Amino acid sequence: MAEDKTILDDKKVVEPQKIDRLGAHEDWTFEDANGYKWKYTFQFPGLKKAYEMIDNATMANGQIAKSILFDEYLQNVVVSEKLTSVDDLIDRPGIDDLFNAIDSFLGGLL
Repeated sequence: MAEDKTILDDKKVVEPQKIDRLGAHEDWTFEDANGYKWKYTFQFPGLKKAYEMIDNATMANGQIAKSILFDEYLQNVVVSEKLTSVDDLIDRPGIDDLFNAIDSFLGGLL
């Protein structure tokens, strides 16, 4: 497929913008009431997988099942430690903040 290029009046060629999504990662920290820092690393799972996570969590009525989506996030986005289910976070604070941070991370790349 040929790439579209735009030539401006001053003969400058404008290239299409490219986004390096696969290289995207973010370190995120939640500090609890005792001052302990819970550290997580997010890694972009790929464009197809990001949309599959949303598809997998969408119920027949069009609403998102948070329990499914959050399990998907833990399995496919959080790479700093082995977390596979929301149940793995039963004794950790800041869970809502964690999932909001993951949403923001992915939302900035989609």
